[in-house]
Order: sequence, then structure tokens, then C-alpha cells
Amino acid sequence: MKRGFLYNFKQYLIIFLASLATAVAVEVFLLPSDTIIGGVLGISSILDLLLSGLSAEKWYFSAGLWLIAINIPIMIYCFCTYRRRFALKTTVYLLFLAAELVLMRILNVAEFVKGIMSDDGGTFDKVLYVLLGGALHGISLPMLLSVNASTGGTDIVGLAVQKHSKRSSSDAMRFILMANFIVIAVSSVVYGAVGKSASDGVNMFIFSVAALFVCEIVQEVIFKGFSSAIELEITTDKPAEMTEQLTTQLKHGLTAVKVVGGYSHREREMLLCVIHKSQLVKARRIINQVDPDAFAYVENVKEVLGKGFANKENELEQEESGSAE
Repeated sequence: MKRGFLYNFKQYLIIFLASLATAVAVEVFLLPSDTIIGGVLGISSILDLLLSGLSAEKWYFSAGLWLIAINIPIMIYCFCTYRRRFALKTTVYLLFLAAELVLMRILNVAEFVKGIMSDDGGTFDKVLYVLLGGALHGISLPMLLSVNASTGGTDIVGLAVQKHSKRSSSDAMRFILMANFIVIAVSSVVYGAVGKSASDGVNMFIFSVAALFVCEIVQEVIFKGFSSAIELEITTDKPAEMTEQLTTQLKHGLTAVKVVGGYSHREREMLLCVIHKSQLVKARRIINQVDPDAFAYVENVKEVLGKGFANKENELEQEESGSAE
């Protein structure tokens, strides 16, 4: 029971931290710079900007409450279609995020941070705000995927499109990105029309697209970090000893290929091994100890699919394959 409690505590702690990163990104950096991030959160943000003006007194129009209201039908679909633990974790994330957004608005956290980051004239660096907001928001999805959850909204809609169209997870991700662009474009037009200034709408579009790209870049870096690897190609006269030591110490399998030297015309064995980048120093030491005369070189591997390497991009697709329990 203790182990189960600690496991669940760790899972929901990660969900809380992911929601906190998004809440800070939206409430502290993006909304004060008139920037939205797309998706349901983007719709919630534009409604917040138009109806509350980011006023603490109008917290009941904050993005947090709009986020819950818009996600209600989406989460009902999620509970009916996908695994309940997946749906529950996603719902907990949304509740955490909504509560944090409302609380930060009531406490005027954005104004406090602006006072720290502004210059003597009271102005702040909008570009810096957009970069920080996009980067912070980009952290949340990889964190949620690590515990088999999602950010809700267009993520769930993308899964639904993937399920009914029988497309790949890459197609679902492209749909989500396209939906985000549409939300940003429409919101920018509405914001410019209501604000009676075309420049306001253009600025919102430019900075929102920039924030979205920063978010995508951060997600990509983190995703690739989960499965980043290198390939070792080792030509040696001691293939059995080399295989045993590398397999035992690095916990990765090897593939042996018969090769013939172009100069010596001697038949030897080449060992192919894919390992984590952090294991390269250890691998070098093993090669030098087993066969100092071995010839080896290293190649970067873009992505690895298989045992021993995490592939967090596929987590939503895996969840989609299970029906509600």
C-alpha cells in the first residue's frame, strides 16, 4: 500500500507541477503581453482578455473558469471513450490549472511579477514575456505524457479525429497544430475588431505564433531527450568478450555483422549497439579495456523505437487504443 501511495503521489505531483507551469505561463507572462497559445486555452484566454481586462475584480471571467466550461463536453467524451485513469488524470490537471489561474488573478500575481521585471518607467520586455510564456507552457505536455495524461481540449479532439479517421499519431499532432493556428488567427481578428485597432490584432497574431513556436520547440527538445541515443559501430577481434561486457554493463543488446577489411582483407565482426548518450564514456572505457586495437565510431541517432528507450510522443496513441474500463 505504501508503494502504491508513493507511486500515485508522484504521478499527481507531476500533474500539479505541469499545471503550475502552464498557469504561470498564461497568467503571468502571456496574458499580460496580449498573447494566447491556441486551443481551448487560447479561446479561454481571449474571452478573459475581452471580458475581464485582466482585472482581479472580475476574476469570475478569468481564463481558468472558461477553461473548465469549454472542456466539460470534451471531458465527458474522454471518460466515455478512453481509459478512466487517463481521463481522470487529465481532468485533475484541468482542475488544478483552473484553480491556479483563478487564484493568481485574485492575488494579482501578474502585477507583482511585472513590478519586479519592469524598468523604472514601468514597461516590461514583451518579447521576453512571450519567450518565457511559450517555454513554460511547452514543459507541461511532456510532463503529462510521462504520467499518461494530456492537457485536454484540442489534444482530446485530435485523438478523436485520429480514432475515427484511422490516421497516425503524427496526423493527430498536425491537426492539433492547425487548430491552434486557427484559434490564434480568429482570436487576433476578434481582438483587433473589438479593440478598434488593427495593429492590436496583428501584434497578437505575431506574438501568439511566436509563443506557439517556442512551445513546440521546447516540447520537441524534451521529447527527443527521452529517446536521444547514439549508435556504436565496433570492429574487433574479440567479439564474444566485447559483447558480454557491453551487454552486462550497459544493459543494451548488440547485433553482430560479418565484415571484411578493405585493406587487410581479413574477416572480422562488427558489433552494432544503440545506447544512451550518457553511456558513451562508459562504453569507451569498456572498448579500451576489452580490445585496445578495436576500431569504433559513433553516429547520432535521431529517434529510437524499442525496449530500453522511452518514446513519449506515442503515449496519447497508446492511451487511445484502450477502451474505458
